[in-house]
Amino acid sequence: MNLRKPFLLLSALFFFQFSFGQTNFIIQETSVKKSLTQCINLAKKSANVLLKKQTVYTIPISSKSTLTAVAINKLSEKFMNVFPKENTLKGDERVIERGFVDERNQVVKLMYAFIAKDQRQTTNYAQVIVFFDNSGTSPQIMDIQVKNKADLGIITLTEREYQSLIAPPPAPKPVTKPATKPATKKPAAKKKS
Repeated sequence: MNLRKPFLLLSALFFFQFSFGQTNFIIQETSVKKSLTQCINLAKKSANVLLKKQTVYTIPISSKSTLTAVAINKLSEKFMNVFPKENTLKGDERVIERGFVDERNQVVKLMYAFIAKDQRQTTNYAQVIVFFDNSGTSPQIMDIQVKNKADLGIITLTEREYQSLIAPPPAPKPVTKPATKPATKKPAAKKKS
């Protein structure tokens, strides 16, 4: 009996499920009153700095901050150790947006997580919390914190969040050109001689 064909079929099914049975995602929590887009972009840059994909000089640190280069290096070591190895940070992660209220602080929390598609809970995540000083014209970083499962425990997704992760990404809408009428030629004017 030829066992090669069933073996190849089962291994292909296993690899398909292994590659598409898990999801990288980001839980984005914000409590920012002004310059929301700038604060989110700075929080993402801060994560890249902690992963040593960018230098510290790419993020504006407030003069009121107590962050030092040594503190950022320690945060970077912790973040790199707890960052999900399966997350490639290519930008294809699904984003789950949550809001919270913090009257005193301007905060953006980005949790980079990895979860199997049949699960609603995970401990495979790393969270970067960025506090902002919005007293000037543009936001500046006051403080950065890194949290993981030892600090926060198990993260549970709501049913709506889970469904948004397993749903196929929306297909881009095709660009249609507006219908144009064919140009009608006017008869050429006759010259009088």
